[in-house]
Amino acid sequence: MDWPRENLGISEVDLRRVFKYEPKETCVVRLRSSDDDITIKSLKTDEDWEDWLSELPSIDGEEPGLVLVIARRTEPQEAPTAQDGKYPMNEEKVLPLRSERTGSFPITVGGAPNAEQGLLPSPGGRRSVRTLPFSLTTFRSISNRFCLHSSIARVINRSDVPVFSRAELDMRTPDEETYPAYVYNCRTTNAWETDLALTATHFPHVGLTYAVLFGCPISVERDVMKRLSTAGMAASYPLLLPGIFAELERDRHIKIVEDYMDDIEEKIFELDYLPSIEQQMHGPEGESRNRNKRSQWLDTTYLRNGLITWNQQLAKMAKHTDELDATAFKPWTQQSSRYEKREAPRARESKYPERETPNREEEREWRGDEIYNLNKDEAYKGEMRKVGAKVNDRLQNIVEEYEDKIRECTMRIDGMVMATQWSHGETNVEIALATGRDSRHMRSISIVTMVFLPGTFFASVFSMQFFNWFPDGDKAVVSHYFWIYILATVLATSATLGTWYYCVQWRHRTRNRPHDEEMSFFARIRA
Repeated sequence: MDWPRENLGISEVDLRRVFKYEPKETCVVRLRSSDDDITIKSLKTDEDWEDWLSELPSIDGEEPGLVLVIARRTEPQEAPTAQDGKYPMNEEKVLPLRSERTGSFPITVGGAPNAEQGLLPSPGGRRSVRTLPFSLTTFRSISNRFCLHSSIARVINRSDVPVFSRAELDMRTPDEETYPAYVYNCRTTNAWETDLALTATHFPHVGLTYAVLFGCPISVERDVMKRLSTAGMAASYPLLLPGIFAELERDRHIKIVEDYMDDIEEKIFELDYLPSIEQQMHGPEGESRNRNKRSQWLDTTYLRNGLITWNQQLAKMAKHTDELDATAFKPWTQQSSRYEKREAPRARESKYPERETPNREEEREWRGDEIYNLNKDEAYKGEMRKVGAKVNDRLQNIVEEYEDKIRECTMRIDGMVMATQWSHGETNVEIALATGRDSRHMRSISIVTMVFLPGTFFASVFSMQFFNWFPDGDKAVVSHYFWIYILATVLATSATLGTWYYCVQWRHRTRNRPHDEEMSFFARIRA
């Protein structure tokens, strides 16, 4: 089984094969849950990255919070810069969202809602998430310092499949220490513009999260900064960044669904104003119109399937909040030692060996410190459970919203199918009426043929050499070879009728005979 393995960072092969590197200015965020302080910096050179990585909090320390690297898209954008820890978050310039699917989807499907323009590849193509705004050396250092897991390379490779995965592993730090951790990987499909990927490693014993957000446009970067600036104590919650990731994907899907719904409704209404059958068959716009309708139907079906798949990932995310409440943030009396933030109070004998009488004041001071630490841990876990309840409620609301959008897509798809069936029914009626008109014309032609057929037949017969209407002397008027004509006619007519009877009537009865015998057998059984 190819399950996530312990202590497995991103391999050198994946660093070189999966990711591409175009060093540019990149924003990094450090958020402390203790003092609600958010620090934002812009880094560009390898030296800047080295200095910043050396300032990060230690995993074996006592500083909970969040450290995030926002890997900005490398295509040209109006990039704001962070100065003195401040980020220009009040600007509302949002990149346009295109609804066409990227070149990773077959071009024959179309590119709704502008299918008549053909399928247009996205500016970033399939490399937007893979291309990182820093060097290979820097990303190798980030991978080691952030304890990134190798599974993110496989997740990013699955560019057309939305993913949320979590794994409970033991991760080794650069100091060769091993700590329990949660590893989260998120990926959105690149079938539409502004796809993203996220990897986060959370250490529950200290409440610290290291994360990298891949393929982030400027508009999404602003949104992430706004959400993190109000996180507070939630900065220590493991699912904070996956929850923000779900919100970002929800915003993207809402815009796409609205565009697709408007366009498919337009295609449905077009069915009410179809041209005549001749124009549909021979008109220059008929083929293009049919192709656009097929493309819109396929695109909407593809969108619905994508919504269903992502909704399943959101359900997994919501379920994980309950798992966290039952493990990492369970009250101390039921808490597993794997997630202990500090050791529980031990018996007096563990502190004071036998035959040693402790000083009462020292014992009282030691017990007071232990009780204080225990109460502090319990307060922290209680806050995390509250945050988890909020995250769970919000995820459930998003799931319900997705279910509503899925129903909307299904209704439009079924509506287009029904409208097409109605249109085909009207077309069949027109064909039936035209066939009736042709049948009347054929009946008229048949009557005329029946009127002239006897005369034509006898004229042909009497014009043959078997008859001599002006004989010389006592010669016969009718030739004594006339019987040959009668015999040939009778034989040919009999052969024709016999062939028709064998092919149409007798073989048909032979095929139906076993069925008739079977039906009669069952009838006798019932009787």
